[in-house]
Amino acid sequence: MKQISLILGAGFSANQGYPTAEQLNDKLKELHFDDFYISTEGEVFLKTERKKYPNLLPDQDIRKQFVTNLIIFYNEHTSKPFNYEEFYDFYNEIKSGGENLEFNYFCNEFKNQYNPKDNIQYLLTERTNKIFNQLIALFLVDKDGNRFYKPNYYNKPTFPGYTGFLNCIENWGNKGIVNIHTLNHDIFFETLNNSDWLQGNLCDGFTESGSPYYGKLFGRDKVSLSYFTNEYNGKYRLYKLHGSVDQFPFHIQNVVEIDTYVKNKYGVGLTHLYKEVGKDENIPDLNDWINNYPDFLSGTTSKILRYREPCYYEKVFKNFENNLENSESLIIVGYGCGDIEINNIIERKFDFKNKPVFIVDPFPSDNTYKFKMRFNGILRKNKLDELKIEDFINEE
Repeated sequence: MKQISLILGAGFSANQGYPTAEQLNDKLKELHFDDFYISTEGEVFLKTERKKYPNLLPDQDIRKQFVTNLIIFYNEHTSKPFNYEEFYDFYNEIKSGGENLEFNYFCNEFKNQYNPKDNIQYLLTERTNKIFNQLIALFLVDKDGNRFYKPNYYNKPTFPGYTGFLNCIENWGNKGIVNIHTLNHDIFFETLNNSDWLQGNLCDGFTESGSPYYGKLFGRDKVSLSYFTNEYNGKYRLYKLHGSVDQFPFHIQNVVEIDTYVKNKYGVGLTHLYKEVGKDENIPDLNDWINNYPDFLSGTTSKILRYREPCYYEKVFKNFENNLENSESLIIVGYGCGDIEINNIIERKFDFKNKPVFIVDPFPSDNTYKFKMRFNGILRKNKLDELKIEDFINEE
């Protein structure tokens, strides 16, 4: 069947009111100690989401103080505007053994002032990622404050901000397979499956049918959770290349490797994820033994190191490469064209010398123009609402 490939970036979700990278950077840079809480289970809450201060262990206050102080320290010692992905690279490099004398001074000052029970290495390796990823996830909400969505259905003829794009994707789906590769962590695109345009034909490599994994809804009722099978059968195929706010690795105690990835649901607590092991009621189900946090990739270079993790990322990136090889055209939407490894994969796997590359960007940056030159791209400055199928005819 005829195939096309799309790559979606942050600009795609911006019409729905999700923060741009710059806005997200500002929220994290300006984060204050009193703006969030960490529960005894390690779950992070924003103050605006919770009226009453929860019962906390004193150690959790020290841990969030470390994260907020670390952001302040980094911001004071970089000459560039704060960038959360570069910040992620910074502390992960130190975590991996990188030497930084100024950071050593920061650590000594922190120990003298707060006398933490956790050693600094533990705070850096076991706590900072869990807290920081949850903070990013908490800020990734749309204009109405939605992170998860109610099961609404969207009818034609219009979807504000996206009508033209949806008309195009419906047209492509009527002719073959549409491979949608997104670098976004939010789950907005998944909601478009409940529309007259996609009509439930979206698949994402996860399945709920026959799943042995479940969660406790508000700590009480069991609800089945989808788990990653790497099976794509629908005509619209979604690949979350950098992970998602609703994707969690499931760990089994005393087993080194991750068992699988599951998709969490609204109302299911992070410590209430289980796997059924049999019908014998005397055999307890397995509880994920690690305090979970959403697993998505950050860092300009750190994330590249995880592209070959076998349980999830290696598989979706292999699909990405195969899709590029088999697609007749490549369409870039809302992607700033700055991810070095994504661009290298495109160069290796997509026949851009003989097949068209379309770039949809109303406000192209220098990176966009460099990408256009590198891949003989065709730039369309249309807004997503204004797109027409004629915009993707290979002529310029």
